[in-house]
Amino acid sequence: MKNHTQRSRTPAWTRYLNCLALAGSLSVPMTAMAQPVDPQAWFGISQPPGFQAHESPVILGDDYPPRPARVPPGEEQFTELQGEVIRRDLETIVGFSYWSQETREVGDGQLWGRITGMESGKRAMDWVEMRLRQAGVEQVERQWFDQQPGTSLWLPLSWRVRLHGDPAFGSDSRDVVLESAMPAGGTEIPPGGVTAPLVFVGTARPAELQYMDVAGKIAVQHITPRGHLFLERGPARSKAQALIDRDAVAVFNIVDYAGNMRMRDISNCGGPCFNFGGQDGRFLEQVMDAAAEAGVTDRLQATVELQAEERMGMRGSNVLGIIPGTSEENIIINAHVDGWFDGANDNGDGLAILIALAEHFAAAEQPPARTLVFVGSAGHHTRGLNGPDMLVELNPGLVANTVLAINLEHVAARQLNPARTDTLGVRDVITDTGGEGFLMNGLSRSSPFLEDIIRTGGSRYGVNFVSQGSNYNAGDIPDLEAPVFQLIQGNPLYHTSGETLDTISTPGLERVARFVAFFVGQVAEAPRENFYQAR
Repeated sequence: MKNHTQRSRTPAWTRYLNCLALAGSLSVPMTAMAQPVDPQAWFGISQPPGFQAHESPVILGDDYPPRPARVPPGEEQFTELQGEVIRRDLETIVGFSYWSQETREVGDGQLWGRITGMESGKRAMDWVEMRLRQAGVEQVERQWFDQQPGTSLWLPLSWRVRLHGDPAFGSDSRDVVLESAMPAGGTEIPPGGVTAPLVFVGTARPAELQYMDVAGKIAVQHITPRGHLFLERGPARSKAQALIDRDAVAVFNIVDYAGNMRMRDISNCGGPCFNFGGQDGRFLEQVMDAAAEAGVTDRLQATVELQAEERMGMRGSNVLGIIPGTSEENIIINAHVDGWFDGANDNGDGLAILIALAEHFAAAEQPPARTLVFVGSAGHHTRGLNGPDMLVELNPGLVANTVLAINLEHVAARQLNPARTDTLGVRDVITDTGGEGFLMNGLSRSSPFLEDIIRTGGSRYGVNFVSQGSNYNAGDIPDLEAPVFQLIQGNPLYHTSGETLDTISTPGLERVARFVAFFVGQVAEAPRENFYQAR
């Protein structure tokens, strides 16, 4: 029987972004393989496979694709909401991130994305402006603003983490560069780097640290994500800070997850701090175990090097597309444009859906009962260039008439599950036919009326909501008096280099687009007093 299972691989780009002069197709590297095992090197431990840009560790099987989108009778005509149509825009959006990496927009090209305040962010926003006009939106406005005084964007330009070889580990042991290393925000390393011995601190709990001396050493802590690396921000940061307070010269965060991705989500550790992908972490931990068994732990050393800068004086913009309604009251539909690495889920999918919704409502024969405002937001990754804040500041009249805001914040990534297989001891992850990872919906203010529409729409289109509503509103949320409705996923690949196009569900794009179109249509027609009536 033919085995169709393959590793996720973003396909070569076949479309050109002619409208923005982004010439050339974007090639994709082959999946990285582990180095051949040399019994005389590093205790005979298989060395890590290195790092590959635009690759995800997810196993994607062809035998059982995601469940198809559910299209109620009479809605087949809304072809602009089809998943395949939306995905074409998503490909273009991710293409701006490819451009950032290929041109080495940031230093040596180890970090890339759609970065507000830089050329990649500008090109992406140029496209949003052009695409809204193409979609038939009557009023499109670009609103520029300057970075707030006293703020800056920390950017790592070039870095290297090198584990020193030693004959004590085997006669062929040469230095190994851990290529998935990602410096945490705020890390500073003096010129020439820092070289220090390593000490493994486990999960860095106080019960573990009471027996350890980390002073003058690089402390290596192990992090096992609980579904979403976002949830580890606080605990990992506080433990790293505690290690720095104990005079560790640096902290290595080993993130126990499939593949060998770069991960940007843990930052501000109080000192030098680096995050590592699963395969680099596996190698480092196995080497430390073997060195301990051989009694040569004191020979283990690493050197960390980093060049970084604080970028100030930047400019950003929001793009507003307005479809006038029969009332001055308006509904804001927001999606941020910026993203780290490929950013297919955060927030390429939300932005692509926003464009589809704008095209859908622009094509309606009758104007909506309320004005619809589609916002391609500068986002929230660049300090001092906050899209939602500037939307409110620059548009007081519009905001005064807002009855509801909707935020689309990474919404269509496929469901990822632990696989029965592993790669060199690191558990693989695999997709399933259920479609998308769970989607949280949050209303900033409880409303039985709006909650009924959410439930009805979720069932109508088969959206994979969590089983309990909330008022969760993290992300690209404007500060409004009006209620805010948030759609957001907890994707394990969030803010990693593995957040690639192949991990996005095409039917999921359609499910969410059709649900939001239904929700907006229902809310636009409803009297405002219905929003908060008692049952």
